[in-house]
Amino acid sequence: MRDFIESNYLIFISSDGRREGYEIFKERINNNSWPIYKKTPQLINIEKDKKILFYIAGTNTLCQNFVASTSIKEIIDLKSISSDPNQEFRQVVFNVRFNEINYFQKPVNIKNHINNLSFIEEEKRKYYGLYLQGGVCKINEQTYEYIINKSS
Repeated sequence: MRDFIESNYLIFISSDGRREGYEIFKERINNNSWPIYKKTPQLINIEKDKKILFYIAGTNTLCQNFVASTSIKEIIDLKSISSDPNQEFRQVVFNVRFNEINYFQKPVNIKNHINNLSFIEEEKRKYYGLYLQGGVCKINEQTYEYIINKSS
């Protein structure tokens, strides 16, 4: 689940913090700057040109939904480690900038499609949230294409 095998497809997850996960997502997208923390599970897989899905976790607006896609334009290394005002006590090591954001016409609710998401082990689908912890998770091309196709 948290291994570091190379993948060209990632999910960036916005979760509730001091504000709702969707509000945090919108702010990061508007600023075109997504903080990556020191202990992010897929830290070494975050590279230019990787394809990204955005998922809103938590319990508020658009929670449990994939809401947009993009690819990584560049990685902005920070001169020093900073903290994220939306996630207390999290040390940011770099920020990600994106190419054009493709907002989904229809958000894709994970619960409605869980049986078609191969990155979640079949016998553990009841606990799918475990696969979406840590801010970034890897997926395969099949899952990426499935979500993209369901979003329009």
